[in-house]
Amino acid sequence: MFSEEMICSLTDLELEVYKYVVRNADKVCYMRIREFADAAHVSTSTILRFCKKAGCDGYAEFKIRLRQHLEQARSEERRVGKECRSRW
Repeated sequence: MFSEEMICSLTDLELEVYKYVVRNADKVCYMRIREFADAAHVSTSTILRFCKKAGCDGYAEFKIRLRQHLEQARSEERRVGKECRSRW
């Protein structure tokens, strides 16, 4: 979901947002923007700039895409787990 190029373009504050997302992705999917900003210790404007750099039109789209990314990653983990178990 986050390219190396995108991560390298982040300001220090936006990098704090990124780190918070990586550590708390499941929570972020359900947070309001103000809750997220408070938890990450940044402004809502910083959150919105981060979302734009992530290729989203706003925070609502970012949450949808993050949720989809997490679901896809979990699905892939389950698939790999089943393949590994079937080999043993």
